[in-house]
Amino acid sequence: MLECIEMNVYIGYKYRNFKDKAKLKELLIKVSESLTSLGHKTFILGRDEFRWEYHAPTTRSLTPIIKNLRKNGALLALIECESKSKGLLFECIFAKLLRKKIVLAVKEGISPKPFNRFTKRIIRFDDHKDLIKKIQNDFDKFLL
Repeated sequence: MLECIEMNVYIGYKYRNFKDKAKLKELLIKVSESLTSLGHKTFILGRDEFRWEYHAPTTRSLTPIIKNLRKNGALLALIECESKSKGLLFECIFAKLLRKKIVLAVKEGISPKPFNRFTKRIIRFDDHKDLIKKIQNDFDKFLL
């Protein structure tokens, strides 16, 4: 049996091009709850810094990103669309520089580029239900 490695996990995501913001929020909460049920603590920028209020990307966002990536041992990056995300790219680059574990959760049919340059740890999922199931069953394997 795989022993759980308790870790603080920063959950990164593409926000601006996600059409249904309420669905994104619901997904992020479910992902956080799944990780918490495994013994991890989670950080979500929109929830924990901005109380789910949208803030256009500015340098104001950089300080909490940097501060919280330093505090967390891993980055889980959710990738559901092909659109570019400077914020998620910055989070991956900074996590790599800090030598944090990086796990990509990539929807089937979506290319993980350029994020796959930072890690080989990739969870492929069909839909949100499949993602939650795979996090529950496989996430801790990626932390070893």
